[in-house]
Amino acid sequence: MAFPSSDLHFTLLPLMAQGHMIPMVDIARMLAQHGVLVTIITTPFNVDHFKSVTDRAIKANLKIQVLELKLPLAEVRLLEGCQSFDLIPSIALVVKFVDVISMLENQLKACSDI
Repeated sequence: MAFPSSDLHFTLLPLMAQGHMIPMVDIARMLAQHGVLVTIITTPFNVDHFKSVTDRAIKANLKIQVLELKLPLAEVRLLEGCQSFDLIPSIALVVKFVDVISMLENQLKACSDI
């Protein structure tokens, strides 16, 4: 059974790294150009890297929305600036960063609109 594209909703959760965010936003735009709703899930820090692109897409009536979730960095004792893999100051902290990303699950479950 084929679904009308207007009924489709893609939710994209890119890895918190520059090399992943930009292509994911490009994918979101391509999907939205076909009339589907796309939600990009990221953090307030990371949204700044592609806000101008998504703002232009929204002005062009593409159905893209951004859901911002806060990384609970303090819970794993990471500094506030550690919001992306490219900002992790030590390879030893990568495991903590992966742990903090997995902690977003509860925030995602609380969002009933995605």
